[in-house]
Amino acid sequence: MITGRLLDGVALGRTGPLADLEAAQRRWPDQPLLRWAEGEWTVSRFASAVRSAAAELHDLGVRPGERVAIMAANSARMLAAQFAVWALGAVEVAVNSELRGWFLQQVLTDSEPGVVVADARFHELLTGCVAPERIVDLARVRIDRDHEADAEGGPVPAPGDLASLLYTSGTTGPSKGVMLPHGYFSNFGAVLSRVLDVGPGDTGFFTMPFFHVDAHIALPLCLQTGSTLAFAPRFSVSSFWEDADRFGATWFGAVGSMLSALITRGRPPAPVLRRIRTILAAPIPDEAYEFFEDELGVPLLQMYGQTEANGPLYSTAERRRRGAVGWSCAGFDVRVAAPDGTEAGAGELGELQTRPRHPHMLTLGYWRRPEATAEAFRDLWFHTGDLVMQDTDGFIWYGGRLTDSLRKRGENISAFDLEHVVRRAPGVRECAALAVRDELGGEDDIKLVLVLDDDAPFDPVSFRDHCTRSLPRFAVPRYVEIVVESALVRGPGTGAIQKHLLPAGITADTIDLMEAAAPAAAD
Repeated sequence: MITGRLLDGVALGRTGPLADLEAAQRRWPDQPLLRWAEGEWTVSRFASAVRSAAAELHDLGVRPGERVAIMAANSARMLAAQFAVWALGAVEVAVNSELRGWFLQQVLTDSEPGVVVADARFHELLTGCVAPERIVDLARVRIDRDHEADAEGGPVPAPGDLASLLYTSGTTGPSKGVMLPHGYFSNFGAVLSRVLDVGPGDTGFFTMPFFHVDAHIALPLCLQTGSTLAFAPRFSVSSFWEDADRFGATWFGAVGSMLSALITRGRPPAPVLRRIRTILAAPIPDEAYEFFEDELGVPLLQMYGQTEANGPLYSTAERRRRGAVGWSCAGFDVRVAAPDGTEAGAGELGELQTRPRHPHMLTLGYWRRPEATAEAFRDLWFHTGDLVMQDTDGFIWYGGRLTDSLRKRGENISAFDLEHVVRRAPGVRECAALAVRDELGGEDDIKLVLVLDDDAPFDPVSFRDHCTRSLPRFAVPRYVEIVVESALVRGPGTGAIQKHLLPAGITADTIDLMEAAAPAAAD
């Protein structure tokens, strides 16, 4: 076991984002907090927007303990709505804006929100999942009300109170709602601010979706340090460096595929290189180290995290090893467990298990899934389901997944959910989803092994179109391989498909859906 240490200067025991906002109002009310293409908000302006949005949601009947789902693109208004939900003592349900169909229905059925606050472009998708009267247009939630007559929000939540449900990939069942307390976001914000050495005058450039846990931590980080969070609606390789220059970014976060895409753009402008001190990313491909560190001189810090525990392992400027995900510097004990439960030796693969030494650094469990919670926390360790190797110096190296989930473009994908939707495609009898190594970014492409109905033809273009309509963009598969029913070997008892016996990787029979072309028109 590695006894976790906490980086010098990190103060934990924090209450939560609302307390961070209150403290920031007293300390640096006029400090720029949010910056985007169309504008900028100071700490005071954001606090005012939060109070206004809270009054609006209160008028709509939102009360303490109620779930409020938010489905929106990155925006300052979205963040104000998120803090407003917390200010009322309600629970945010962060909805992935790429979800549709059964994926979206599952999240909303499971969380049962009283209100869904959403951008107008999502309303049609939502009407098939919730009653129309429960949908609130985010653009109509006022952020400029006169607060004199508004009802005050509830008391500042305790650090252990439930703040948010964030849905993460299921492996043997549908996606689960990860219950995160208020103190979690602020404590990890404090750790990350030390890892990145952020202070007043710094600006982080954020292009990942706000519904992820990372954004829930980045804003408290800025409130605590007097720094600024610049953001874009989405990652754009063509405008990234221009935006980073315009916003004065000094650091940014990324997933591996983003770094690989940025490499194709060549050297960034000189002013950007002079400002950018650090890039935090996971995973980091080898070519990213060569480009950003060796050629440009910009340090890359890798980390390991999950929604359940966002950062037990970090690389730091003072201690890092190229290729390792990091070391235990956030106050977590760490062990690498062999299949029999004993500790694996140095250089041996095993499951990563973690245990925080400080409160409010870990999920409260899975929403309405006590059995899954008990399984994840058995033996008083949180079982990550990921394979790692520990070297003799205490660095941790990622080795793959113990569980049946996929990761593509920074998104965890439930194989269960994906297969459930694909089985509904015309002519498909059975489906198994596999990961195929994506050399661009070090993550996964998705391969489906399909069994078709008797005599059913397979049209790659029609199947691809079906997947595009029915699946989130990040879950659309790239590869398909057709097999006969007898090729599926099922485990005794559960009947689960033994995926390790299926044709892995790209074979002579694999169909690349990206290369599938529509039939040529007849003359």
